[in-house]
This record gives sequence, structure tokens and C-alpha cells, in this order.
Amino acid sequence: MRRLFFVIFGISAFAFFFGSCAPPANNNSGPVAYTSPAGVSAPDALAIDASGNVWVLGQAGGLAQINSRGALLATYSLPAASTGQISYAGMAIAASGNIWAVNYAGGFVAQLIPSTGAINPYPTGYDPYGVAIDRSGNIWVGDTGSGATPYSSLTELIGSSSYPWSYGTSPVSSTCVESVAVDGLGYVWLSGCGAVYVVNASTGTEIDSFVFPSGGPGNIAIDQNENAWVVDLDRLYLMSPQNNPVLMYSASGAQFQGIAIDQAGNVWVTDAANAALLEFNSSGTLLATFAVGNNPGGIAIDTYGDVWVANTNDNTVTEWMGIAAGPQYFPYTGPQFPDGQP
Repeated sequence: MRRLFFVIFGISAFAFFFGSCAPPANNNSGPVAYTSPAGVSAPDALAIDASGNVWVLGQAGGLAQINSRGALLATYSLPAASTGQISYAGMAIAASGNIWAVNYAGGFVAQLIPSTGAINPYPTGYDPYGVAIDRSGNIWVGDTGSGATPYSSLTELIGSSSYPWSYGTSPVSSTCVESVAVDGLGYVWLSGCGAVYVVNASTGTEIDSFVFPSGGPGNIAIDQNENAWVVDLDRLYLMSPQNNPVLMYSASGAQFQGIAIDQAGNVWVTDAANAALLEFNSSGTLLATFAVGNNPGGIAIDTYGDVWVANTNDNTVTEWMGIAAGPQYFPYTGPQFPDGQP
């Protein structure tokens, strides 16, 4: 038996604690909300490592590792941008256990080696946002391109070297929010600036692009059939390299953010406008809605089927027990292991 604990509050209540208190049992009776560790403000991204520990990244560069009971294991402070700004977004975990976090204010991706505590910055294009890891262990970073010479690019880090790929030389919107995902067929998916682009990972050449009518495609997740699921403001789309986006679900007034897919093929999405976690089946049917904290963003699903959500505005992390088919399906945007979670 992996855990034994008691539920004190009802389904709509949150218990805020870290360290000494164990979470309630995996009995689907309600959520547990943990206060963000000291130094991790505005938690935005989540990742789960091979040991089942949860990594929480704050927008200011604070990074914490907690175990499945919510106990704090370690904290780190990622480097600031050269301008003195600190602003972190996406995060991914390599099969080696190293953490990769993008600093879009500084134009670099920071590598944390937990075994030594070493932190190494690698430069990318302007304002990097999304990050993903391919089957060869290469790091792909999407750049939103709002610097002095604005263009969006895709940077691949191979060891200590990198090369940029650009889908165009003309300036694009500086407000686009990029996401990157790598599927099992060797395609890199890049969203932002009103479109989704598909790139051949081995050559860096664009093979297709899709314009979204609402102009706001965001985070991407890849399912077991190598199709991409994309959140677009208040809509959820399904797409493949050969087909145009298919609208699977829409909800007026929603603000979809994070997205993840479990082992059963169900799609999990955070709705920042309604402080909710949504579960869809592979047909796009809404199965359930779960309450989370204020302005939920990143999602991670552990091996027990517990769904973790980072709530940016109230500095909490919510854990819903055993509601998904874990562990999370990989590959997909954000924390991932190249050949599936161990």
C-alpha cells in the first residue's frame, strides 16, 4: 500500500500544508492544496521525475522538488536574465533527471543538474517560452521573437551546441505565447502567433502549418496516435500533420491553459477563467470538472493517476487523487521522458 491517510475536509475545501502532514487517500473524495514552497512565487509549470517527485517552477525563478505526499525535498533559485529581470515559463525533465526551464526575459534555457546542484544557462532566440525533449534527448525551445530583431524561431540544443530554425524572416506579434511538443514520429509541433507549425526534427524544415481562426493556439499535447491536441483560448482542437484542426470542444468565457493526456487517452485541461480542471475523452466529450485554485496553469499526472495543477495567482499546488489513468502519456509539451515515463 503506497499511502494511508484521512480526508478531513469536503470536496470543495482545500487543506494548505507542506512537509509534516500527509495528503488524503487516493479515494477520489476531494482535492488537496499545498502552499507553494518558500521562494517559489506564482507557480506556473509542473513536472514529475522518474522517482515520482513533483517539480514546481515559479515565474520568478524559484524551483522546488516535493514528494508525492507534498513534503519539500529541495529548493533552487534559477539565474536571472542579463537585464535583471526574472521570468520563467515552461519546464521539461530529461531522462537523465536534469531539469530544463526557459527564461523568456533573458533569452536562455537553464539546465539544472539535481545530482550536483549545477545550473547552466544556454542561449536561445528572443523570449523563449515552450520546451520539449525528443527521443534522442535533444532539447527544443520555442522563441516568441519579441526582441530587437523580432522573429519566431525554434532552437535545438544538442550537447553544448545549438542551431536556430526560423519559419519566416518577417516580424511577428510580440504577444504570441509559444508551445513546443515532439511526437514519436520525429515531428516538432510549434504553436503561437495564430498558427501551429510542424517541423521535421531531423532536418529542421517546416512540413506544414495551420492557421487558427481565433488566433490564439497555445499549449500542445501529443496522444497515443501521434495526433496533437491544442488549446486555443476557449477551444480544444485535435490535429495531425496531414489534416486541418478539428474543433473538439468550445466553452464561451473559458481560458484554457495547461494540457496533458493520460494513459487511457483522456485529455486534461486547466481553465484559468473558471479555476477548473477539465477531463475530456478522446472524442472531445467533457467527462468531469474539478475545482482547483486561482488561475490554474501547468498540469502533471503521476504514476498513481493523481493530477497535479499549479495555481499561479494564489501560490498553491492542487493534487486530485487517482482521477486519471497514470502515469501521464509521453511525449507531450513540457516535462517528459523520451521513451515514456519509467
